Amino acid sequence: MRKLTKEQKIELYQKRQTGATIGELSKAYALRKEGVKYLIRLIDEHGYGILRDGHCRKYSAAVKEQAVLEVLKGEKSIGETAIKYGLSSKTALTKWIKDYQANGNQIIERKRGRPIKEKV
Repeated sequence: MRKLTKEQKIELYQKRQTGATIGELSKAYALRKEGVKYLIRLIDEHGYGILRDGHCRKYSAAVKEQAVLEVLKGEKSIGETAIKYGLSSKTALTKWIKDYQANGNQIIERKRGRPIKEKV
């Protein structure tokens, strides 16, 4: 999905509220229809405060595990859970689930950034 500014996301949402179709918005903002629908649902649930200006959010291991377990126990779908926790896309939650299962049902925190080189 193409990155939009906070202002563009608000504009897209407002156009939808005034009657623009998902298809029209998809073409106008060069997004997939699923991305437009997800953004609209996210704003409906959390309001404009959930939108961010290009900075990545960091989620605690406890929040990640709680979201992953909700999906794995069959309580909610990936999409519903991602909306509930205010994730910018369903892809993040899908990756958390895959990593959780690959690591013996535990959340592994990865350090961000480039690894430090060892001096010889």
